[in-house]
Amino acid sequence: MTTFVLLHGAYQGPWIWKMVAERLRGQGHSVYVPCLDGCGERAAGVRAGITTESQAEEVVEMLRLEDLSDVVLAGTSSGGMVMARVAERARERVGRVVFADALALFD
Repeated sequence: MTTFVLLHGAYQGPWIWKMVAERLRGQGHSVYVPCLDGCGERAAGVRAGITTESQAEEVVEMLRLEDLSDVVLAGTSSGGMVMARVAERARERVGRVVFADALALFD
């Protein structure tokens, strides 16, 4: 089965992926839906210094700590920017990226 990491955007939280996560888990897949720093239930902790880069670093650390590999990263809204940076920083752990109505920044 496949391991999915679903990333929400700004002003959102993990709940936006609830139905998708339930369906994927129902099919036997592993699904991680982290709450990005400063968003969702972590919104009360918003502060200067939270960036898509710092949020990506949290996700990279989660991939490392959970020893995940060949994951499918899916991101929506600004979660696409976080996802793109995660894919750059943890190439050896990412199998595929999915931009679902997501933002992507390119040089």
